[in-house]
Formats: sequence, C-alpha cells, structure tokens
Amino acid sequence: MPKEHHVIYIPGLKDQKKSYEMLINRWASFGIVPHVHRMGWHDGESFRPKLKRLVSEVNGFLENGAAVSLVGSSAGGSAALNTLLEQPQISGVVNLSGRLRAGENVYPTLGWAGRNSASFRESVLLFESREPEIPEELREKVLVITPIWDQLVPKSTAQLRGAHNQILPSAEHMLSGLLGITIFSQRIINFLKQKAEE
Repeated sequence: MPKEHHVIYIPGLKDQKKSYEMLINRWASFGIVPHVHRMGWHDGESFRPKLKRLVSEVNGFLENGAAVSLVGSSAGGSAALNTLLEQPQISGVVNLSGRLRAGENVYPTLGWAGRNSASFRESVLLFESREPEIPEELREKVLVITPIWDQLVPKSTAQLRGAHNQILPSAEHMLSGLLGITIFSQRIINFLKQKAEE
C-alpha cells in the first residue's frame, strides 16, 4: 500500500489560511493530503520558534510513516527551504516566487520587502547563511518556480543553484503565485509526487 503523502503549503506575508485551503483542496484528487501552515509573519515573534513548529508538524507526519513535501509561496519559500535543512527526510520542496537571499544591488531590497515582518527577514538571512553548505542531494529535491517578471522578488534572489529552476509563463507577484497553485499546479504536483516515490 502506498504511503500517505502530505503536502504542506506555506503562504506569504498575507498569511491567509482559509482561502488557500479552498484553492489547494483539489490537490487531494491527485492522491496527496494538502495542508496550509500559517507562519504568523506579523505577530512579532522571531523566526526560530516558527521554524521549530513547522519542523514539528513535518516530524509528526514522518513518524507515522508518511511522505512529506512543502510548497512555500513568496515569504513561505525561505521558510520551506529552512525546514528542509532542518529535516532532510522531506521528500521535495517547491519555492514559488519566494526570496531566498537578500541579494546585491537589487530592488526591492530585503529591508523594504520585509519592512513589516522581522521574522521574514530573519528567515531569508538564515537560509542565505546556510546556502553554501547545502549538499547536492538536497538541492535535487527543490523545484524553484519564478515568473517572467516579478516586481517584488528579483529573480537573482529566488533561484537556487543545483535545484530545478523553472519559469512560469506569467508576470506580477500575486497573480503568478495564484496561477502557480491553480492553472499551473500540475508541475508542482508532478514534481512532488515523483520525489515522494524516489
């Protein structure tokens, strides 16, 4: 009997749960169990406790013998990648239009993008500090999806060497994030199912 496959979706700074649950519930028809995990980007808490809770949720599924994948959108992208580094048994991770590093000579700067969320800035800088040490086998577990044009996340701050980097035929940050989990969601689902079966 195939293992259960849980896919945890991590929203961006708007941190909505119910609306994203409605959008990704149809993923269940592809044999996966979708969840939405709110990070609480604006609650004033630092990033490390938030990361610990997300890792704990992942570990709960793994301990029951399930496969676990993550989809981090926008601010959720760095959170998803940081979680993979904490728990390498995660099958696959998708970074959908998410900033992974501060970047040099880019606009918007991380300071501007994270002006209302210190924990988001901490998440990006934590991943950036760990990025050079990421082994190739973990990079292979990552799919990075960026739109043709994103006014909030410079492409150079989102893509990851050694990962599967793809371009979404879309433009604009919010629209591309929504299209990525709806009209173009099959590329996410196919990638995560393949990684869970490897």
